[in-house]
Amino acid sequence: MKLQRSGKKIWLSHSGVDVLYRCPRCFWLRYTYKIYQPQGIVSRLPIRFDKIIKDYFNGYRIKGELPPIIKDQLKGRLQDPFQETYFYPINQKYGFFGKLDDCLVSPEGNHAVIDFKTSSSDPRKRDEIFPAYQRQLDEYTFLLKAKRKSIAENGYLIYFYPGDIQNLDQGVPMIIHIEKIKTNPQSVLPRLAEAIEVLEGKMPQPSDDCPYCQWHSELKDLPLI
Repeated sequence: MKLQRSGKKIWLSHSGVDVLYRCPRCFWLRYTYKIYQPQGIVSRLPIRFDKIIKDYFNGYRIKGELPPIIKDQLKGRLQDPFQETYFYPINQKYGFFGKLDDCLVSPEGNHAVIDFKTSSSDPRKRDEIFPAYQRQLDEYTFLLKAKRKSIAENGYLIYFYPGDIQNLDQGVPMIIHIEKIKTNPQSVLPRLAEAIEVLEGKMPQPSDDCPYCQWHSELKDLPLI
């Protein structure tokens, strides 16, 4: 079967564009022919926990209050009504969209992106932010600005990490760690232009360390059985 490119508008996303930095070929295949990297076995626990956190924040949004777990560290209010999804049309063929976890509005009326992260290791011991997290905050801040929102200079990563358990009968202590990250929305359009340039070209070479492309290459070298 010969694969054909779709004639519909192509909507890029943070998770999709970030594949480009891991493997240009996998990125190209994802958007050109909808061939995705194999996902494998994925735990549903972070997805469930993400819903619990969002429901918790929405409960305090209705009250017009900041949740107690963050109110001593952040100033302002949760955006209400909350707009989760934003779209930015780049040109007739491409667009970019993102879905925010939440948004903090400062006392001055500036909007700051909030992103929830469940962590399997203590986030307080990390020396630097993951590049993908920085790009995500940059991109979502860009989307807010594109919709003429007054934006803050910073976004926030809110980590949820299970602490040491002495007695499970007393529950699991949860460590809440907030990182204030300076965003750079000006970096987003050049990044999207780079992504589009790759998509408009021929299928690129894979990354040297891409496990999916390496597996496929090794499979081709096997003798026929």
